[in-house]
Amino acid sequence: MNNNMKKVSALMVLSLALGGGAAYAANLDSIQPVNSTSVSADSKGTEAVKVSVNGAPMTDGYWNKDGQEPMIALRDLTEALGIELKWNKENKSAELTKGTLWTIVTTGKDQYSVNKMLLKLGTAPEITNGTLFVPASFADKVLHAQVNTTGNQVTISSEEEVKTVTERGVITGINSEGKYQSIHIGGAGTDGIVLNVGEDTAFKSADGKDIKLTDLTIGMNVEAEHSEIATLSLPPQTPTYKVTVLDTAASESEAQPKEVLGTAGTIENVKTTENNGTQIEISGSRLTETAPDHVILNINKDTKLVNHQGETIKPEELTKGAKVIGFYSPVLTRSLPPIGTAWKVVIETPADQPEAK
Repeated sequence: MNNNMKKVSALMVLSLALGGGAAYAANLDSIQPVNSTSVSADSKGTEAVKVSVNGAPMTDGYWNKDGQEPMIALRDLTEALGIELKWNKENKSAELTKGTLWTIVTTGKDQYSVNKMLLKLGTAPEITNGTLFVPASFADKVLHAQVNTTGNQVTISSEEEVKTVTERGVITGINSEGKYQSIHIGGAGTDGIVLNVGEDTAFKSADGKDIKLTDLTIGMNVEAEHSEIATLSLPPQTPTYKVTVLDTAASESEAQPKEVLGTAGTIENVKTTENNGTQIEISGSRLTETAPDHVILNINKDTKLVNHQGETIKPEELTKGAKVIGFYSPVLTRSLPPIGTAWKVVIETPADQPEAK
């Protein structure tokens, strides 16, 4: 499995909260279950770090003193990953072995053995409330597991547990700023799915060339390869390994505008214009800061009418009451509501199809 399948380090804040599991007490060579405890760094507040390994909850973790690194219980981690742990209480160290894997973790020492070389992670293991904790990066850099850290949630998967799915959708939102970057596809608001991306996520154009997150815009139809595991939030969020743009323009007139605005909502009115064109009125919510939440869009022969899978839909499906997303350039009239020309319209729910509950 390549690096893209092992790591996704940059994620947005997840709303999933897993229930706390059993914590483990003091001496690592005589483990006894006790009530779960949590310790938090001041800069991260008092909320505990929720940790899960291969989908199962572990002892709550906490943020280190700098509030930059989540700390997780070593014994829980090794047991979940099938790694043998031998505790040496004299020097408060743990020897870990599994197949060709071997390393020693020593309390208070930021020094880890990887392939007979010493590695520093910037945070030393420490004993808190009788349990030895290691930085979450230890699971990634030393144990070669997949680690996803988002807000106060750390999700760890062993390499053999990682499964991926591929799906298509139209981009309705992009967060390319800060530590947690993501793409929202398949719907707006609580609909669709959020693709959490990072430095190891591959981005490809329709012709197979390497591109960057900043080359993407809302309205693009993409294919995403992401983890089978997603949060229970609305919309769900998932680590993503590859994003491929599917849009191609047959002519210059069909090309995507340099700047795209978007409005998601319900068609309030449909009418035929003087030149036998179609005009739809959308009322809902804006996808971009400068977009209106109420807009009238002219549909012409170059307007792409599709569903989230990129399949072409018929103009007759644009009826009053249909749930759609309209994408258009910033060139709008000053009327209320403003009027513009649609580059792409994505239909989400036809008017005669009730929404799933």
